[in-house]
Amino acid sequence: MPGIAEPRYAAVTPINGPFDLIPAPPSMMAGDVVIAIITSRTLDIDISGGGAWTPLGEEGGDGSLLCSRVFAQVVGTAIPSSYAVEIDGDGMAALLHGRGATLAGIAVVSNSGIFATPDSGATAPAAPGAVAAIAARYVIGDASSFFGTGWGGATFPVEDGVAGNVGAQLGALTTLSSNNLPASRFTPSAPLVDRWQAFTIVIPPGDYVPPPPPVPAFAVKGRALYRYTAHDLLTGQYIDDLYPRDPVYSKRASEPGSFTGSLPIPNSRVARAVRRVIPKLKSDLSTGPGRVEIRVWRDGQLWGRYWLTGARVARGRDGRINVELRATTLDGFWYSLRVRDPLTFDSDLIANVRDLLEHGQSLDGADLGIVFQGGVAGIPHVLQAGKEDNTTYGRLAQEKLRGQAEYTLHETVDETGVVTTWVWGVPTLGSGVHHVFSTSPTGGDMAEYGLDIDALRGGTDWEVRGGTPETEATEARVPLYSEPVTTPHRAAGHPRIDHVVDHPTQSTLQPELDELAAYYAEIAGGSLWVRTVTVYLAKRPTLTMNSIGDYARLMITDVWHEREDGGAGLDISEQIIGIEVRPTGRGRGREEAVLTLRSVEVP
Repeated sequence: MPGIAEPRYAAVTPINGPFDLIPAPPSMMAGDVVIAIITSRTLDIDISGGGAWTPLGEEGGDGSLLCSRVFAQVVGTAIPSSYAVEIDGDGMAALLHGRGATLAGIAVVSNSGIFATPDSGATAPAAPGAVAAIAARYVIGDASSFFGTGWGGATFPVEDGVAGNVGAQLGALTTLSSNNLPASRFTPSAPLVDRWQAFTIVIPPGDYVPPPPPVPAFAVKGRALYRYTAHDLLTGQYIDDLYPRDPVYSKRASEPGSFTGSLPIPNSRVARAVRRVIPKLKSDLSTGPGRVEIRVWRDGQLWGRYWLTGARVARGRDGRINVELRATTLDGFWYSLRVRDPLTFDSDLIANVRDLLEHGQSLDGADLGIVFQGGVAGIPHVLQAGKEDNTTYGRLAQEKLRGQAEYTLHETVDETGVVTTWVWGVPTLGSGVHHVFSTSPTGGDMAEYGLDIDALRGGTDWEVRGGTPETEATEARVPLYSEPVTTPHRAAGHPRIDHVVDHPTQSTLQPELDELAAYYAEIAGGSLWVRTVTVYLAKRPTLTMNSIGDYARLMITDVWHEREDGGAGLDISEQIIGIEVRPTGRGRGREEAVLTLRSVEVP
């Protein structure tokens, strides 16, 4: 049975455009309700943070210099310290926090006007009213303050001023009757008010079960469908929401991906919020690069976890302060973890690398909670390392797998929370899933593509140079080489281009050297082809950041790839080894993903 809905907090805060933060109400709990009324010069108004905001209504527009939009949110399990507002110019933000209420059946009515007498303004009546509901009245106009004459003993009457003589008042109470709410009078402090707006909002009582994590992503101008949350790297404890400009994040097979973005600091209120993640003083060890991870949520789904490794705070000559963020996927942490103990694993290739990484994660202060896919590759292998090798867990794992297997990290969310899994494939990753992208003179979802062909990075004759075998002979020792591999390009008339590749761990096992030589000859024989394609992402694409190893089927028809037999001029499927996502932002109206397709960077 619904109980009693009660207001717990109300505030009216002056804000500055185009970007500002407003403090979140204190003592919020999952399942509570927050109402935001944002006023600016135009209806180009957005609010974000904490979860999904639902637009409820607006007043103004069509050239009016006083425009307001009403939003509502059900508080989720991750509660930020502030909300982000984007507006045109300066304005006002009113927040109302209620408990025991529901957004189902909420009523929002508004009116506006121009008047010259103190007694001619009134908030609109609300229908229907409801017993034990929250009834809120809000008025804003070009008067330094307003005084409600019919607020009915509001629990939270709040007033404030902004932008000179523009003022606002917010009042809220719990209704004691189910009768409709009548109009409520208010009196401005100024004898002449050019324009005003008034809202009556009724929030019914209701039981609500708060959503489990993750809370939904929000939509905000320039960063549609995204939410970025900061957490403690080792514990996962939620710190706050972030609001980066122009973020770009990526993931690659068998090497770390990256995250970049900037945090504008327009005023001290925003600075205080950012300092929860980027400390002002070096002596503040409670947060900052090295300790913080950033989680990327797209449309409520987890699309990436990034270890914050660096930040640059800079003030330009225009006086504006900006914080640039640098982060890496969690496997980048292993590249900062040195091998100090003598290690020997003599089993299967995948089992050895998995044991290596699990050993690194067992070190004090190095447990990121990553879980590992089981199974073996069926490749006998010996892994030995020690302090004298001057290497890291990440570099050693990458070198041992190169040419024989691939790995990536999959991020998911289940009933236990966020889970990151190390997954592998032999000789490459791959689920067999194909994502189709096309372009033609009539349109498509492909923004651009590029193909780089380089004969000097490829080759027709391949050898792999390994380590130098131990011997008691007194003559000079020489390294071990693979058997030479010649590609079919020579028989087709290509000139000879020799390529020698050093084995990453200087193996002295002939089969390992021969297998790696055959691998490079197959992938990069002749000229090395590196293909990239930029595609537009739909609201719910089949492609995600866990699609590393899937295939991109490209269907291209243009003047270079002319149509053949009524079909596409080029119809190929290539494996995805890198994904870089660019959310919508300044100068980019659509969300894009840059795909790097199967190629080998030849040393």
